[in-house]
Amino acid sequence: MAVFATYCQICGLPVQQDHYVPAETANMFHIWRGDGADACAPIIAFGPEHTWLRDALGLRTDPDALITPTVAGLVHDGDLENPASPLFSTDLMDGEGDDRMALHAACWRLAGEPLSWEPLAHLRDLPDGERRYRQQLFDFEPFVADGRGWMLVDPESETPEGLRNRERILALIGAWA
Repeated sequence: MAVFATYCQICGLPVQQDHYVPAETANMFHIWRGDGADACAPIIAFGPEHTWLRDALGLRTDPDALITPTVAGLVHDGDLENPASPLFSTDLMDGEGDDRMALHAACWRLAGEPLSWEPLAHLRDLPDGERRYRQQLFDFEPFVADGRGWMLVDPESETPEGLRNRERILALIGAWA
């Protein structure tokens, strides 16, 4: 089974906390998923300030489509799974699928809660600064080691790191407007 990460099409960070953890055996690894069934500990200590990373939604790309504007849920292996409706799953492979873009709910709110991707279409490329950490799963360890840990803090919090991240995301939203 292939594993595909999905990144927020606004801020470029993953819409999940899933990541590789090296195993005791060379050339082997575990995948930490944070769903309670993990056989390993995460690389970084995820706390309440990191919960927003898993609060994902799919925003429709076609403003005229007769589909629900947003669908919220958890991302696993490129699918957006709605825990309230276990039968519902929509393919979001790497941000686009089922005519939806993957976003953090917080980034969507900071963008003014648009009903479609159309008002955000100027965001054609994900931010370059984080590109080297994007693999099949996000490489959290070097991201934090490189001093970027503040970007993982909830941008809707009033902490200094949260406010700094909010400014970063708002700058991305407005950069091409």
